This record gives sequence, structure tokens and C-alpha cells, in this order.
Amino acid sequence: MDKYSDTELLNSIRTVIRLARIAQQACEEAGLTMAQYRALTSAVAGRQRAYELAQYTAVSRPAISALTSGMVRDGLIERSGLASDGRGVVFDVTDQGLEMLRNAEHLLIERFEHVLGDATSALEVLDSLALEDALDQQADKDFGVQRRPKGSKNAS
Repeated sequence: MDKYSDTELLNSIRTVIRLARIAQQACEEAGLTMAQYRALTSAVAGRQRAYELAQYTAVSRPAISALTSGMVRDGLIERSGLASDGRGVVFDVTDQGLEMLRNAEHLLIERFEHVLGDATSALEVLDSLALEDALDQQADKDFGVQRRPKGSKNAS
């Protein structure tokens, strides 16, 4: 890349980082950490194993144990066994977790609309299968487990 393109890309990255701070503040106001929010958005799509939550939340496999234990303790998710595998453990979102997720997402929308105003339409570029696939491919490299078929969007 030439110098000008690098500068443009870096400016875009800086903007994404600033937007992430707005998201973090909204989640914290709703009583969730960003990792908890990501885990809930993953688990709401269906029962998830710990390694699937680790991959989607971008925390290490050892850290997911602490995250899920805390979320179970706080009543956000519940742990259950897989009928097909007596050793397998999956996590489901509880009604309380779903309520907190909805509250966080309401605050996210409210906050982004307030901060960005008419510029919220600029965020539509982030809602693309190509971007989702690129992020999934990186998670696959980081965690070595494919989370879902390429080209499928997460429910959130």
C-alpha cells in the first residue's frame, strides 16, 4: 500500500476503536462486559459449547471457564450436558440473560444514534457477509475450530 492508503486505513481503524469504546460504555451501563455481551450474542443463536463461546468472544479457552462460571453464577446463562455426549457441556441463555442482552442492545442503538446522528448509515458497511467471513476465518486461525459454515450471519 502507498503512504496515503495506509493513512486512510489507519484513520478507519482508529474510528473503529473509538466506536468500540462507545459500545463498551453502553454494555457496561447495561451491566455487561464486552466479553459477556459477545458470549450472549453467540449463545442466543443456539446452544454453544465452551470452545465455541471462546472463539466468538475472542477470549482464550482457559479464560472462557472463568467467563462462563461468572455468567452462570449471575444467571445470564445455564450449563447443561449434551444428551449425545455425557461429557459435553453446552450453555444456553437464560431469560435474565436475554433481558440483559436486549437492554444492552437497546442502549447500543440509542447511544450510536445519539453520537452518530445521520452518520449511523455509515455503519451499514460493517454489516456484510464478506466482513463476517473474514472475521470468522481469523477466529478459525486463532482457535483452530470452525464456528459455523462460511457465509452465514450470526443472529444477534
